[in-house]
Amino acid sequence: MLTARLLNDIAWTSEDDVEDPQVVGSKSANAFGLHYTLGNVWEWCWDFLDPARYGDYRVFRGGGFADKPWSVRASTRRGGAPGMSHPDVGLRLARGSFSTGQAAQGWSAKSDIERGRISGALPSGWTPRRQS
Repeated sequence: MLTARLLNDIAWTSEDDVEDPQVVGSKSANAFGLHYTLGNVWEWCWDFLDPARYGDYRVFRGGGFADKPWSVRASTRRGGAPGMSHPDVGLRLARGSFSTGQAAQGWSAKSDIERGRISGALPSGWTPRRQS
């Protein structure tokens, strides 16, 4: 876990009392030389949030400028539907290649697709997907 001092050096959080995303490079880079993989804005990711519950919602990771420091970390997830607008969500472009379209989804692609097809009772603790 990042110490409060280190997080303050690399990420904008609610403790900074800012109302908008900040210019990239105005805080230090992380240990990998990357700016704002945590804090400032949530990063819109290619992977699905949970198709069984949320359909085509994508994952947002990393926390943003309005979030408490305890939630500004890579393991924090939030999501939204394609086409939605969020003032605290950004996008990081990365270059790479995959042999199939679903390869970008990672290890969970097959499980996510199978869970998205469930039409009967959902396992205990699952939130049903809203029907429009």
